Amino acid sequence: MNKPLSGIRVLEFSTFVAAPVAARLMADLGAEVIKVERPEGDPWRITGVNYISSRFSDAENPVFDIYNSGKKHIALNLKTPEGMEAFHKLLEQSDVLITNTRPKALHKLGLDYEDLKDRYPKLIYAILLGYGEKGPDKDMPAFDTSAFWARGGFLRDMSLAGDHYSPAQPPSSMGDTVSGYLLLAEICAALYRRTQTGLGDCVRSGLMHNSIFTMGTMNIVTQFPEFKQYPVDRPSSAVPGNDYQCADGEWIFISGYNAALYARMHTMIGREDLSLDEELKAPQGRWKRRAEYYEIFRQAFLTQPAAYWLQKAKELDIPMTRMNHFRDIHKDEQAWANDYLEHVQFASGNTSVMPSSPIEMDSVGLPVTKTAPGIGADTDRVLSDLGYTPEQLVAMHQSGAIK
Repeated sequence: MNKPLSGIRVLEFSTFVAAPVAARLMADLGAEVIKVERPEGDPWRITGVNYISSRFSDAENPVFDIYNSGKKHIALNLKTPEGMEAFHKLLEQSDVLITNTRPKALHKLGLDYEDLKDRYPKLIYAILLGYGEKGPDKDMPAFDTSAFWARGGFLRDMSLAGDHYSPAQPPSSMGDTVSGYLLLAEICAALYRRTQTGLGDCVRSGLMHNSIFTMGTMNIVTQFPEFKQYPVDRPSSAVPGNDYQCADGEWIFISGYNAALYARMHTMIGREDLSLDEELKAPQGRWKRRAEYYEIFRQAFLTQPAAYWLQKAKELDIPMTRMNHFRDIHKDEQAWANDYLEHVQFASGNTSVMPSSPIEMDSVGLPVTKTAPGIGADTDRVLSDLGYTPEQLVAMHQSGAIK
């Protein structure tokens, strides 16, 4: 199958999650991706094993595999002349360089955009940043938990206000993944532009910037504190849209606020009389009486289990869903029906359920997650393709330039 990015070579010089996400998705789209690791490997390998150290290992590392599927893995020591020379030989044959190395370190290595743009004028230089390239924090170490979740306001403001308030705990890798998606889009746009101009480009995606844009609605409305303030108390939204606990202890969530929906929700809980209340017909009235209005729905939902309400909502075309735990996702019938999940088997014989690639294109088909090999597993083969002889490879192994 001739996938959209067939014939494109990507050189990935990155660690952890955000930049590797973009490279993994490029591999799913047909690109050849060569991941360059340090001889000691990407630290995310160790992080992945540590999530469940009693089960995961170097040979069974699904938390690493999900972001590194479909790549060739080589290990170069760029602090040696031979390692750096091999890196530049790879650059000569690459269309895209993806990195999340901090700009200060890239400059020290002679690998920042200004160093490379004239030497490789057709190269798409893609960099994943933490706090941007300017300002007092540009050289700070950044992770999605800090630059995306904490700096972007989510952790302080998404917990409910009250006597037991505590900041929310950040999920792992989500801000990274969002930022990787944007970097992928920019790379593809730059590749298209190159077909018209013959020129490369520098594209950037930043954790802090993506957080600010992703939380854009909240950033805007809180500029007017007389109308909206966070953290919020309950109910925080236009009732009956909210989360509710059911008789079996499970929770459901209702979205949607169009006028026709309110009558159907009143019918669902057997309170058609609410539709006759003139004040509740207007959004201002519902907001004014939101505490009372919320309590009516809260008490109603406590009378039946979640499955009952979900069925009623389906019959009445109400946008309600079960509030899953993370542990529920691998059993979600809807996810399996759409191939959002897949079984991946490891050399150990163990199998894990993993999220499938989010790439959905007829020209690509269904990408399959592949387990990643060990550190430097493809080094000799990739460098042999560049013209290195067996004798040169032995010497480079002995000098520590490659692994």
